[in-house]
Amino acid sequence: MSVRVIVPHRGLEAAKTRLSPVLTVEQRGDLAARLLDRVLRMARVALPDVVVISPSAALAPLVEAAGARLAVQRGMGLNEGLEQARDAAVAEGITTLVVLHGDLPSLTVEDVTALVAAIHGARGVAIAPDTAGTGTNGLALRPPAIMGFAFGTGSRAAHEAAAREARVTPVIVERPGLAFDLDTPEDLTRWLATEVPA
Repeated sequence: MSVRVIVPHRGLEAAKTRLSPVLTVEQRGDLAARLLDRVLRMARVALPDVVVISPSAALAPLVEAAGARLAVQRGMGLNEGLEQARDAAVAEGITTLVVLHGDLPSLTVEDVTALVAAIHGARGVAIAPDTAGTGTNGLALRPPAIMGFAFGTGSRAAHEAAAREARVTPVIVERPGLAFDLDTPEDLTRWLATEVPA
């Protein structure tokens, strides 16, 4: 079984815009870099094949320092970028695809391995919801093209529906390290109060 982790990212300049009331552009970029570095390093310990898909070629030094590879996205849009990365994975014979967001400050190696281990057999879908229970912070697909990507508002329900359309029962993986993503000023306050910074 060959597994690849895909981490989509908008680029540091465009990251964390919802934190603009409390952080400067430079601070948001620094925070996004620290979060992405944490996710990549945890993913790389769990699985050797990690690829960042992003329209920003400027991410290359950060990505490569973490032991991952950068694929420059040709178009715009999260789902479109993931489709590009998936097409490349399928062409290279990857049998299981894992998608992780790049802003999971509490992510652990065990979280990544648990997401992959949730799929049994030759076909399956595992979904890691966000803290609110409505979004998707992690996704595991075997085979990689078993269903489409539906990231965006209400993505958990959309991914569950897509899995059922593919005639598989999605496995829900609820782990704190996968659920907590840092998007809002409230998230930042919570992280700073309760977590060791990444």
